[in-house]
Amino acid sequence: GSFKSHKTQTKEAQEAEAFALYHKALDLQKHDRFEESAKAYHELLEIRLLREAVLSGDEKEGLKHPGLMLKYSTYKNLAQLAAQRDDLETAMEFYLEAVMLDSTDVNLWYKIGRVAIKLIRLPLARHAFEEGLRCNPDHWPCLDNLITVLYTLSDYTTCLYFICKALEKDCLYSKGLVLKEKIFEEQPCLRKDSLRMFLKCDMSIHNVNVSAAETGRIIDEALELRKKRQALLVRDREPDLRLVQPIPFFTWKCLGEALLAMYHHLTTCDPPRPSLGKRIDLSEYRDPVQHLIVSPTSTPVSVIQPTPVSTSAVVTVADPVLSYTPATTNFPSHSQNVLEPGATVGDISAGDKSKKGVKRRRITEDSGETAKRRSARVRNTKCKKEEKVDFQELLVKFLPSRLRKLDPEEEEDPFNNYEVQSEIKEENFQHVGPHRMSFDSTTFMESEKQDVHEFLLDNLNNGGILELMMRYLKVISQKFLVKWPPGLSEVVLSIYNSWRKHSSSLPNPLLRDSSNQHIKDMMLMSLSCMELQLDQWLLTKGKSSTVAPRNCPAASVNGKFGPDFPGIHFLGDLLQLSFASSQRDLFEEGWMEFVTRVYWLKARFLALQGDMEQALENYDICTEMLQSATAMQAKADNECITIRLPNLHVDSVVSLEEIDKNLKSLERCQSLEEIQRLYEAGDYNAVVHLLHPTLCFNGFGRAKHLEFVTSIPERPAQLLLLQDSLLKLKDYKQCFECSEVALNEAIQQMMNMTAASAKEEWVATVTQLLTGIDGSLSSDSSILKDPSITPSLVRLTTNLIQIIDCSMAVQEEPKEPYVSSVLPWIILHRIIQHEEDAFRSLCQQQQQNQGEEASPDTPMLPSSLMLLNTAHEYLGRRSWCCNSDGALLKFYVQVLEKELAASTSEDTHPYKEELETALEQCFYCLYGFPSKKSKARYLEEHSVQQVDLTWEDALFMFEYFKPKTLPEFDSYKTSTVSADLANLLKKTATIVPRTDKPMLSLDTVSAYIEGTCSKV
Repeated sequence: GSFKSHKTQTKEAQEAEAFALYHKALDLQKHDRFEESAKAYHELLEIRLLREAVLSGDEKEGLKHPGLMLKYSTYKNLAQLAAQRDDLETAMEFYLEAVMLDSTDVNLWYKIGRVAIKLIRLPLARHAFEEGLRCNPDHWPCLDNLITVLYTLSDYTTCLYFICKALEKDCLYSKGLVLKEKIFEEQPCLRKDSLRMFLKCDMSIHNVNVSAAETGRIIDEALELRKKRQALLVRDREPDLRLVQPIPFFTWKCLGEALLAMYHHLTTCDPPRPSLGKRIDLSEYRDPVQHLIVSPTSTPVSVIQPTPVSTSAVVTVADPVLSYTPATTNFPSHSQNVLEPGATVGDISAGDKSKKGVKRRRITEDSGETAKRRSARVRNTKCKKEEKVDFQELLVKFLPSRLRKLDPEEEEDPFNNYEVQSEIKEENFQHVGPHRMSFDSTTFMESEKQDVHEFLLDNLNNGGILELMMRYLKVISQKFLVKWPPGLSEVVLSIYNSWRKHSSSLPNPLLRDSSNQHIKDMMLMSLSCMELQLDQWLLTKGKSSTVAPRNCPAASVNGKFGPDFPGIHFLGDLLQLSFASSQRDLFEEGWMEFVTRVYWLKARFLALQGDMEQALENYDICTEMLQSATAMQAKADNECITIRLPNLHVDSVVSLEEIDKNLKSLERCQSLEEIQRLYEAGDYNAVVHLLHPTLCFNGFGRAKHLEFVTSIPERPAQLLLLQDSLLKLKDYKQCFECSEVALNEAIQQMMNMTAASAKEEWVATVTQLLTGIDGSLSSDSSILKDPSITPSLVRLTTNLIQIIDCSMAVQEEPKEPYVSSVLPWIILHRIIQHEEDAFRSLCQQQQQNQGEEASPDTPMLPSSLMLLNTAHEYLGRRSWCCNSDGALLKFYVQVLEKELAASTSEDTHPYKEELETALEQCFYCLYGFPSKKSKARYLEEHSVQQVDLTWEDALFMFEYFKPKTLPEFDSYKTSTVSADLANLLKKTATIVPRTDKPMLSLDTVSAYIEGTCSKV
């Protein structure tokens, strides 16, 4: 037969087999052989006919497919079998499978509803009975059960609707009559609301009485069902939460850290997460005996944990936040404290001997693979060599005699008193701001244990972590005018920022919708925390201030503090604080202090944002408040009132004098903005005209100049604007002179700064000034010919040597910023080379005048070249020789290229071999040529990061390394192209500029190879 008839037969055979198995299972069920019957039904479900039977999606079609009919009947029968053995869960599962195949069977829905009632799944029972009534509105069992379920679920309005339907059919329906009256009794308003609904019913429904026994039975049935459902809904009482990080000591910092850890745990743990309003059990802290280990002195020790942004340079002088990382870090540290004036070379090496073992271990760990590749013997020898180097002494020897200072102890002009002055300033301010450690703070630390314990006892009953955080902030802000232990400010600010996210708004001081005490506490708490937040922003601004020409106040503030600056709550909270400052009765005696602090905060925030006019207005309000308070107190000595905020690092004292200083700073910012505008408009002459007088070229008016200069935080920007304007004008001579004076000032400032953020700013300024000086000298070498600049050169060389000495003395992991640029070496070389050229031309002139011939003695290697060689040697030992993108070595290569090009024949150059060795060492460090395997023995491994080869640099490299004669098929091995050279040529070929590539056709090249053409 055909394929079609064969397929049809197969289908028929499948149907016959399936029906046979179904009847067998049905027969077993009739004879009460339930297990065998269930097994047969399950076998039937596995038959292909049933497995492949899928609903078409059109309900009107019904179950026409024999496979679907069998599947539906099988599920119903399996459900019935499960219900007979009281396995209600399984029965429900099979009933639901059946109803998904056909939802038009009212009896099936009724059975689902009855099983759901037994399982106390009342919402499912309600749905089943409602669906049953949709299939057949007259199905009384569904209606009867639905009324009971709706009453149990307390859906009285829907229940009354179906009671009405039932009473329309049977006005003597007792359950309907009983439950109707019961509902009206529980909710009397429904009697009137449902009056119109019952109008269609027989009037007798309002009078028929049901026997007490039947009434009790009906109500008890519904209430019993409700009770069972409520029993299922009762949750086991979960224990209260406990702190994930126990409180080790009774200090405010430890308590704050424990609360923060708990908050982070609750907001980041795996779901389901506990509610933030769930009580936290603090009962274990009732008895303070186990926490007696704490002592006032131990408090600061437990806080040496670095915090992300806001750690201040003042608190952590020993370990500044802003570490300045050099370009490459895999190198050992050699010299220590070479800069200390009294230290001698002997002292340094002796001091280091005791640490030698430790130092060696650290070098091996930190310097990574590069250190491992060297032998321990070589490395240690180098360390010893490096430790004994005094760069001041070493580099002075390279200088010509006229550039050496006669008296090494003599400090140069404007800054000889600078250190003394800054020390006096420090002493004067020991009692204010972050340095101040008042008597109160000692008391604070002594009473801390007791206060924290009291706080814990007062909060044994709490509303969860957020309430505990708020109460903590309220208590701690009462102590804001006392110096806190280190690290507490950061913890408090973190808690505030975490808590504030969950609080919609602060209590309104005008509406007085809370108690006066609560509003006062919340306002003081917000003020203290917002002062800490502003302090953090001001510190961040100080650290990240770029020392390029910039707008002082409003220079892309948002960029520095993140895209969300100042946050969604800060401005609104500031407005609430302003409202609160008008409510004198809230604060009583502390009102004047509160108002002054609020406007001090507003003024500084507006200044940070660049809104100078508004900032000035707010400073004026602060001034008025302090003046009126001073007048009211009418002190005999007329001493001004001062508010001290010892937990702030910036602007920690509010007084008339400090306000005056801030006003002057605002004016300077505005003047700097004006200069910035002139600079951006291209009026460089005006910029020079305004800034040139601020430089101190001689000793006249030195003290006044210093006092002015050192107090201006915008000074780095001024110096760089001046230098950049002169470079734009191409007035290189004046640029060199001004940059040298500016460099002298910047170096002194850099050396005397203790705050890491300010120091980094001056380090960047020094680096930029060096770039300008080098640019001026390379653009106009005739600058050095002017005899009037000799004093400047003497000072410049001394400063350059000092910079080199400082940078070479830093540790392998520097703890504070330092100048990592190689420009001091390059500028020093330019000056020394100029002196050599001048001396050489003078000698030649004398010889010509006297008619003498040149001396036949072999000349010495010039100091300028020896300096670059020394620079490469010492920087190489620390893997720094390719710093600044290889600037030093590229410069050295250019110098060597000129030197080698000066002699045409091979033998005339007196120190050709030394120059070639130095040149090959430069190439090896810069570009890794030749490879490590084939490099000559005299080349040292400096383990530096190589730089990219450019076309300009590649030309000389090619000229130097190419074979003297073009290699031929039978050439000697020495004149062939090595593998290294081949790689270099391939590398060079990839960077050839497109315009310089000759357009060669294949035919032209072939003709040249075959000899038919003599040119390519």
